[in-house]
Order: sequence, then structure tokens, then C-alpha cells
Amino acid sequence: MTEEFLGKQRVSAAFKKTFTDKDPELDRIPAYIFSGACNAKLVGANIREFLQNSQTFAKAQIAAYERYKPDIMIMMWDLSMDIEAMGNELRYPDDSMSVVTKEFLADDKGKLSSLQIPDPHKDGRLPGYLDACIETKKVVKDAPVSAVIAGPWTIAMGLRGATNTLRDSIKDPDFIHELMEVSSQATIKFTEALSEIGVGVGFSEAPASCDLISPKMYKEFVFPYHKKIVDHFKAKKIGVGLHVCGNANPILEDLVKTGVSNLSVDSGSDLARAAEVTRGKAVLIGNVPTEMFLADSKEEMKASIKECIEKATNDSGYLLAPGCEVPTIAPPEKIDWFMQLAKEVGSYS
Repeated sequence: MTEEFLGKQRVSAAFKKTFTDKDPELDRIPAYIFSGACNAKLVGANIREFLQNSQTFAKAQIAAYERYKPDIMIMMWDLSMDIEAMGNELRYPDDSMSVVTKEFLADDKGKLSSLQIPDPHKDGRLPGYLDACIETKKVVKDAPVSAVIAGPWTIAMGLRGATNTLRDSIKDPDFIHELMEVSSQATIKFTEALSEIGVGVGFSEAPASCDLISPKMYKEFVFPYHKKIVDHFKAKKIGVGLHVCGNANPILEDLVKTGVSNLSVDSGSDLARAAEVTRGKAVLIGNVPTEMFLADSKEEMKASIKECIEKATNDSGYLLAPGCEVPTIAPPEKIDWFMQLAKEVGSYS
């Protein structure tokens, strides 16, 4: 097969294969990278500059697209944009990700009544993120541009703090539901703003991992709000994606029942089982271990990619990708390896 396909064609084919049983002829399995702050070095910036300057962010993502040519261009800034706009205080080290120094609800649950849903066009870094997405879309024409933003559970836990949130789920569950209503509205409002500029959206929910919460907690405090958000956008004929870090095995069925159009699982989840659960219901994404981007040998990464492709279902859509965000210290050469090997191992020819 000699025809060269565009990223958007490969991605579209994965969705068609999942939801329509059509299997368009393509050159290879679609592949992309969750790359954010590691791209700062491509434009000579440090991580603080990358996170605080939307123009630097856009330049770095565009540089990453032009170098790696992923089939989807992910706009990965950080997951603290919402909570910062809602009152959290952050510190920005030069060469590492932002750190929360004060949680808005940490010491006083009563402040929930004064919590404002941020305006994506006015508050915090949210307008800068929108601007960066717009600038990137002007350059990236051959692949979808997709946002990764915090889901409602990530926002809730970020505002209250992990320990307090877990304690409240036992001692004050009504408060957690009230908080989740607010954080869900924040997620919806940001997603609507992104949808208006033609950017796809995936929610990242690291704290929903069963490494941190029980399946029972997910079903009680998180699932209803995931489904509410998905249903909201389904009514507008907009599909949204979901990513869960770590071990999602006990809640895979629940994640699919939310109705998300695509599900991204980390290397801590069983890809073969995820393929069974998502078959015909959601496009599956994942789950090459991120440590492969620090691998000593190309053959080691190749074996990991091959294992993922072999585990993924053949009769539904699949996108090859890292299990989570590429480490900030990953050398660009290792990301080159990933896309080169994706073309080699994932080829249909």
C-alpha cells in the first residue's frame, strides 16, 4: 500500500470502525502522543514559561506536531487551570510542573457557597488555553486538535484536597455531591468554549483511579457526574473522551456506561480487557507505559508497542498512545522512536 493518509483520516476510520462496523482501508493504526511540558525544550523554553505563556505553549505544541507528526495533536498544558481560576494558589518552578500551595476549600467547606464557575474567556489561564488552541488549529490542518482538561472529580479534589475529599466522602457525602455539581458545571462551561472553536475534548481524571478510590466511591460520587456531562454534550451531538490514570480495571464497565466516545487507559489497566469492554461502544486508546519514553533501547519500546497492538481488538477502533502524559524529561529522540515504531509495527501493509 503506497497511499499516504492524513491523521484525521486515520482517526475518523477508528471511530467508523467502532460505531458503524465499517473498516476503511488505511495504511496503519492511528497513533499519537500525550505530550505537553516535555515540548518546552523544542522552543528553548523552561516549563514555567511553557505553563505561564500561552504563546510559548502554542509554539511548543506546533513544534511538536511538525517534528513528530502525531495523528491527533493533543493540547496538554496542565490540569490546574480550572482550580487556579476558582481560587487555588499555585507555584511555578522553572523546570517542573506547577504545584498547588493553597487549596481554596482546604480549611473551610463553607466557602463552597462563594465558589464561582470560571469564565473561560476571562478567568485565570483559561483564555490563554483557548488562544493557544486557536493558534495551533491554524497550523495543524491534517490532524484533529484535541484538548485535555480536568474532569469534575479532579477539580473537586483539587479544590478541597485529596485527604479532605476522601474523609468527606464518608463523613459528609452531601457536601461532596454539592461540590461535584459545581465542578461539573465548570467542566461543562470550559468544554462548551472549546467546542465553539472546533476543538475536541477529553477529560483527565487521575484521582478516579482505583489506586486511590474504591469502585464504590466511583459509582457513588463520580459516575453520575461523568454521565451527566456526557449526556449534556450528546444532546448537542458532541462526543467527549475520558482518561483515567493507574488501575481502572474494576470500573471499566462503568466508564463505558458513561457514554464517552473514547476511553484512554493507563498502563496500570488491562488493555485486553478494556478492548472487550469498549468493543463497539467506545474507541479505545492506550496504553504504552510512559517509562518507555525513557527506555534504554528502541527494541524495548518496540516490544511494548507490539504488545499493545496485539492486545487491542481487531473488530473495533483503536488508537495507539502512551498510557499517560510523556514525562517532562523525555528526550525528543525517544518520542521520535515512538512515532517511527508506530508506523512500523502498526502498518497494515
